[in-house]
Amino acid sequence: MRLIVVSDHSLVSEAVRMALASRGFEAVSLTPPSGRGGHRDFTMRVSRFGPAVGLLLCELEDRSLLRDAVATVSSVRIRWLLLTRSRDTAAWGALFEAGVSAVLPMTTNLDTLAGALTQEAAGRPVMADEVRVRALEAWHEESVQSRRVAGLMGSLTPREMAVLAMLHDGLTVKLIAQGANVSEGTVRSQVKSILRKLEVSSQLAAVAAYRQMREFALAVHDDE
Repeated sequence: MRLIVVSDHSLVSEAVRMALASRGFEAVSLTPPSGRGGHRDFTMRVSRFGPAVGLLLCELEDRSLLRDAVATVSSVRIRWLLLTRSRDTAAWGALFEAGVSAVLPMTTNLDTLAGALTQEAAGRPVMADEVRVRALEAWHEESVQSRRVAGLMGSLTPREMAVLAMLHDGLTVKLIAQGANVSEGTVRSQVKSILRKLEVSSQLAAVAAYRQMREFALAVHDDE
């Protein structure tokens, strides 16, 4: 059976490829695509090889990594398994939506992995439907909340958005005021307006909302 092994870490993907070859799989290791040209090349290489299954090895510590994983899975219409340490249910949901069929932990042994790949190639379920449903629900809930936050962010003025970005970067009100050559009172008034518009009660909550908006944008937009 032919399959592709995809990872940012070529040594890891090559080690997995060699291990699977010892179980009779015909596999090639590839790095994830990047940019439009990279996606075209990746798609052409996969199409020429004609794999039955793709095995994606990746971590999902932040939404930029999730975006790249979603782009990889979406670039070719084959069956996919994800091998990861991440327990981020919402991120799993995004990848299920993109085309991943099942998620396995990095601790999976070779025999179990080989069996799962064989099952996947045959169209047999590898993981329980309830897990997929919960993950998809978590991703959709995150999407709704993040779009709501993005909508609230749209009510901020350019200056308020700049102040919020600086708060996110760790600057204090005093430093922001000094940088803009305005009084601390002016910046505090801007912060109060930000909190009111975002419907939160603290700077920490406002910064968290800003981070959520940025991470969600990274997760849903492909590289140009």
